[in-house]
Amino acid sequence: MTTLPVDKVTGRMMVEVHYYSPWNFAGLTKDETWGKMFYYWGTGFHSSTDTERNATWGEEADLEKNFKLMKTQFVDKGIPVLLGEFGAIRRTTLTGDALTLHLNSRAYYLKTVVKTAKANGLLPFYWDEGSLGNNGFGIMNRTDNTVFDTQALNALIDGLK
Repeated sequence: MTTLPVDKVTGRMMVEVHYYSPWNFAGLTKDETWGKMFYYWGTGFHSSTDTERNATWGEEADLEKNFKLMKTQFVDKGIPVLLGEFGAIRRTTLTGDALTLHLNSRAYYLKTVVKTAKANGLLPFYWDEGSLGNNGFGIMNRTDNTVFDTQALNALIDGLK
């Protein structure tokens, strides 16, 4: 952790973070020497047929640990934490059951991030960069102002309940 600046005006300090963990699931678009892409994340969402694409780290326990640390280090000391970006790409080159499982896993990830952020006093903002195709984060269709990805939007809303 870095040293925070001195709050010259009491109650004006805040912290902003981005959360794309594990990157292998949230944003990695090609296998790398340091790791493979994860298509499936979370309890109950691992594939029994495409096991090399299951998340092997960075799941619920790590999410809870990371957000609890931010709560302890900042929120509990009166310093708000803005989760200014988070999300997970949509891998639409997958097909059939693999695509369904991936999209359900992604929805679960989004819901879980929002739910865990809320439980720890973090203010979450989803990163919608406008891309509606493969590897996109987009939820809203900016051309016609409609909801493109209802599943993801509903997951975000469900995380707030």
